[in-house]
Amino acid sequence: MHSGLLLLTLGLALIGRWYSYGLLQALPYDPWPRRWMVTLWVFCLPPLMLLVAAATVLVMGHHGTMMGRQVSPLGCWLGLAILAWGATVVAEAVGRALYSQWRWRQYDLIELPDGGQARCLETSLPVVAQVGLGRSSLIVSRGWLDQLTPSEQRATLAHEQAHADYQDPLGFLILGMVRRFSLWLPHTQSLWEDLLLLREIRADQAAARHSDPLLLAELLVKLSRQISLACQEPAPGVWVSFNPESSPQRLELRVRALINPNPPSPPLTPGLSLMVWLTVAALPLATLGLHS
Repeated sequence: MHSGLLLLTLGLALIGRWYSYGLLQALPYDPWPRRWMVTLWVFCLPPLMLLVAAATVLVMGHHGTMMGRQVSPLGCWLGLAILAWGATVVAEAVGRALYSQWRWRQYDLIELPDGGQARCLETSLPVVAQVGLGRSSLIVSRGWLDQLTPSEQRATLAHEQAHADYQDPLGFLILGMVRRFSLWLPHTQSLWEDLLLLREIRADQAAARHSDPLLLAELLVKLSRQISLACQEPAPGVWVSFNPESSPQRLELRVRALINPNPPSPPLTPGLSLMVWLTVAALPLATLGLHS
């Protein structure tokens, strides 16, 4: 019976991901807060349900009965394997993050023209990024210091400050764990790329409140080819940068959002939807009452 619960949850996760992803495709990117919230839950809910089901099976154990039938150890072994895989993903991601944090702390600490401080990366590419866990720090490259004008530097710093305000380095470290754990689910990579794009649109919009949106758009286009050809993708959640998109379609979406922003939409109240989604994710816990 316990293995049946896990298989049922797995089936619901697969069907739910397929169905919800199809509905998501009809949702516009603007306003981005609504798209962000829906994408986030389509991405996180199926693996969360499976983890809750695996934990529920282990709590019930392999003794006793469920709905009048004797339970077997098979479900507990399956649940243990699922949770062990999740723990492995978390341990690997945290280990990589700590190693990356140690590496960037070896870079020289310099004073920025605006009076702030940052770690300096000795490369000719114009790179600026938020790095680290918890309280993130700024890292800039020699190319960023030498090649960008003061106004361009201020624009990119405003973008990076938005990443820090939204705690994107830590948030995308966690989402990167979800991605690794749920690669077997359909559309995981597409949803991950959507979240990366929405993260950048969110930071662009915040930066546009302090800088010229046209300057930001021009800077995206100016750096897109140079950055995409020379830079590898950084470790998710550890390094969040002013990153021009390598995809022309995604670059176009970011530029369009800067040049023609939609009128402000009514503020979202995520509390109710959060409770609904958490209730759905916790449904496997209801089977505890069926075990005796």
